[in-house]
Amino acid sequence: MYKPKLIYYHDSRHYLLYRFDPPMSLNQLRKPVDDLIGTGIDTLVYGVGMGQTFLYDTNVGYRFGEKIDLHDRNIVWWRASENLETAIKAGNDPFKIIVDRAHEKGIRIIGSIRINDSGAPDGNTYNVGKLKYENPEVMIGEDPNGSPHAPTSLDFAKDVVREERLAVIEEICDRYGADGIEIDEYIRIFFKSSEIKQNIPILTKWITDVRNLLDQIGKKRNQRLSLSLRIHPSEKANLDIGIDIKHWIQKGIIDWIIPHGDTSIVDTVPDFGWMANEIHKVGGTIYPPLGRETYDDRYQTPTIEMLRATATNFNAAGADGFYLADRQWPHTNKEYQIFREMSDPVIYSRKNKHYALAYERPKNDPHLNKRYLPQVLKEGETNKIPIIIGDDIPAAIKDNELENIKLGLRVCQYNVRDQINIKLNNHPLSISDAKLTSFYGGIVPYFPQKLGMPGRIDTHHWIEFTLPKTIVFQGENILEITMMQQWKDFIIERSVNSVEIWINYTDIPEQIGQQM
Repeated sequence: MYKPKLIYYHDSRHYLLYRFDPPMSLNQLRKPVDDLIGTGIDTLVYGVGMGQTFLYDTNVGYRFGEKIDLHDRNIVWWRASENLETAIKAGNDPFKIIVDRAHEKGIRIIGSIRINDSGAPDGNTYNVGKLKYENPEVMIGEDPNGSPHAPTSLDFAKDVVREERLAVIEEICDRYGADGIEIDEYIRIFFKSSEIKQNIPILTKWITDVRNLLDQIGKKRNQRLSLSLRIHPSEKANLDIGIDIKHWIQKGIIDWIIPHGDTSIVDTVPDFGWMANEIHKVGGTIYPPLGRETYDDRYQTPTIEMLRATATNFNAAGADGFYLADRQWPHTNKEYQIFREMSDPVIYSRKNKHYALAYERPKNDPHLNKRYLPQVLKEGETNKIPIIIGDDIPAAIKDNELENIKLGLRVCQYNVRDQINIKLNNHPLSISDAKLTSFYGGIVPYFPQKLGMPGRIDTHHWIEFTLPKTIVFQGENILEITMMQQWKDFIIERSVNSVEIWINYTDIPEQIGQQM
């Protein structure tokens, strides 16, 4: 069974066909592969379309934009459609170009398909497939207790839907020669809400058919084709939509899993431990995504130190590698450093790390762990905040490679006349020994605001401690913050907005100019 080290997802639209005015050259069409040559990425997962329409010369469905007479959407949608058509006419089918180039350069290529999507023929015809046009009855229809997407989504209870989805997978892997398929649950709908439980065996039979199909194609090539799932990390969340994920894993149907619950904001706390345990029992692997955004006024995107910290904790929880997606493109030196370092834990084990706790999600998901921030400070009450640290601190101290450890707290509306007690692992920390810096406020990046998170961080102080090296543990550390006395004449609510620990290692200095 093939086991990747580092996976990169490329959606083919946002970072390719949307960007160029037509016609595109062969060199431009190869960029999704060529941009990764020489990095630590050994597996490219390539989005083949919108789920129902495709960005290649399909024989099964419609090409993206094929049903459009008058283009009435964003110019980038026209670009993608026109780039596709002109490339095909020139004999440069974009997906065939990608598959051939990946194989030439020794990179595993996986086709990714959104397994379901909403939209009806009388709506946005860029992304409505042939199946719905020819058989509108394949849609779920009215579903009072279901998702708003349900009425125009495909109903997997219908034989013709499952057959068409199999045909798409066969085309990707057999006709085009991809090394496997990634099934993206995407909108998380398969059945009418009232029929989910009774239809679980239908979906299990279908995924078994997918496995058998891949095995048949692979046998002709003397190769096991990979079956990957991009899926919610909670067993119950999957059962609630008809996916018996534990059963699928135990039967050896799935080669690897991408636990895809909430991947936007970088979060050092893993939520996939049980899934890692289950898939390792049958020889499979798991690749959690690393966050691509921060909820922070200091950083637009996660720093390499943040990603090292997240990766270290995820490794400890059972990750076999990582899944990267939607990184800045064209890639800069920052992305290439990520592509190199995240391919092997040895590279970053003794490099600086920034363990920053994630801010609570704007929408509650009962299946995901509740995050610990923000927390309101109330007089006489102690707030306990766990911080997971993956670094082996005693080993670094023994090797004389640990430079320092710092703890940072962002306390909003803090008044210097407040009396606050702070402890880390029962070790008292005095604010009088800390570096105290005040800020009028902060503006967070666009994407967290788009998700519904507050766009502005209130007036706050950063409280930074340089810690004794021996009080930080590998594993769970407990921060305790007690508002002993809140200055009575200032009645605004105080809150802890950010908590972070820096692990800084010694290294030879970076050479500048003509230094040697």
